[in-house]
Amino acid sequence: MAESLALDLLTAGGILSAFLLTALLVRLVWMRVLRPFIERTGTELDDVLLLPLRRLTQWGLVLIGLHESIGSLSALRTSPQAAKILSRGLGIAGVALAVWITLKVFNGIISWYVRKAEERPDEARSVSHQAGLVRKAGNVLLLALGLLYVLRTAGLDISPLLAGGAIGGLAIALALQDTLSNLFAGFYLTIDRPVKVGDFVKLESGDEGFVEEIGWRNTKVRLWANNLVVIPNSRLSQSVITNYFLPEQETSVYVWCGVSYDSDLQHVEAVTIDVARQVMREVEGADAQWEPLVRWKAFGDFAITFLTVLRVKAFEAQYLLHSEFIKALHRRFREEGIEIPFPIRTVIVKQAEAEDGGVIAGGREAGRS
Repeated sequence: MAESLALDLLTAGGILSAFLLTALLVRLVWMRVLRPFIERTGTELDDVLLLPLRRLTQWGLVLIGLHESIGSLSALRTSPQAAKILSRGLGIAGVALAVWITLKVFNGIISWYVRKAEERPDEARSVSHQAGLVRKAGNVLLLALGLLYVLRTAGLDISPLLAGGAIGGLAIALALQDTLSNLFAGFYLTIDRPVKVGDFVKLESGDEGFVEEIGWRNTKVRLWANNLVVIPNSRLSQSVITNYFLPEQETSVYVWCGVSYDSDLQHVEAVTIDVARQVMREVEGADAQWEPLVRWKAFGDFAITFLTVLRVKAFEAQYLLHSEFIKALHRRFREEGIEIPFPIRTVIVKQAEAEDGGVIAGGREAGRS
């Protein structure tokens, strides 16, 4: 009896030692071969993927070794109940290991993606926020699936749980219809990306501002007045939005003006273009390479109107460019003797006879207003 027990223990120890040596060999190959190779690559993605897989392989070998070594004992083979408990316990440990490794890989990939996005400052904030949403949703889903599989491995019937969860989920969906509508609209905004964090947008209400945050339930837009507008995602996804940052921030700036009918239009155009070039060279954010345009538009009531087209590379620069151009153009027109006329209205009153034959009024009046 003692010899048989000693033989069983020796066999179990040998099996476990073989698996432990294999796990040690895997670690040695990693340290001597794979790790130096990975360090020479130009990306961190291989570290994110291979390190968790190495841990999965090592600890998986340890768990298999424990299962095989303990299962080789005669005392355990003669006790089906003990063998069943051992199998379930190691199965739960294996599921927990797999879930942990999967979470490590998933979160590692998300972190790697965010670090890559930080190399593009214009998208860093938006990508970081989107990654946070995906990370939270993915972690919850993986943990929920892992818990269900652990319960199944433990021998519990999860069919009633799934059925109850379906009915409960339907009830919750009906109760939280608006919340879920905003949630899925948030996913749509994150995936389709009609707007991103940092974009300057014009809302259907006419408000304009920068997208501050795209959350699970609502989107926050900060107006120029530093007020925060909170918009439910479901409403935002159905609204007509003007995104001034798409397809790019570079945009045209239009400035209207008018000169008197006595002006030399060719001279006015030359002066305006010269002023526009000078202002665009001085204002930060303006496109100095852009050639300003002057287009005559209409013979107005008191002036010939024209449009000057300027260009900015940064959206915020258009307001300063617009202001500086108006000041510079007004100053230059005064120096050149070019008149920007006041609004003039001529009122003509014709003679008319009343029904009884009398004269009501007559004459002509001209005024300046």
